[in-house]
Amino acid sequence: MATYYGCQPAVPTRQAVEKFENEVTIRHRNQVLVSKVYLDMQDHSWAVAVAYNLSRQAGLKGHENSLEVRYSYAPGEQKVVNVFRSDQDTIRTLDAGPFGDPDSFTQYALKCERSTVNPAT
Repeated sequence: MATYYGCQPAVPTRQAVEKFENEVTIRHRNQVLVSKVYLDMQDHSWAVAVAYNLSRQAGLKGHENSLEVRYSYAPGEQKVVNVFRSDQDTIRTLDAGPFGDPDSFTQYALKCERSTVNPAT
């Protein structure tokens, strides 16, 4: 189940997040990992993070995420999305935006991540 901070996503966005978590699994370092989505929408920055784990029960006392991906965007200031991947330990930028609301940014980030982990879709 996704975690939302600072926002109440619209129904289509909630459905897209749920669908992403239910459908996206990846192979990473000879392990099959499932996804968990976190949305953090503040006034000055919006972020969509995806944690990939062996199980959905990650937490403060659990294991660290096997792979973390974070899409971040500063509303109204720039037309770029920063993407951090923990396996590459780098930040890359994507030319995107402007986004009118957190829901459109969330949809964009999930679509990008889905195409990154499964280029055939």
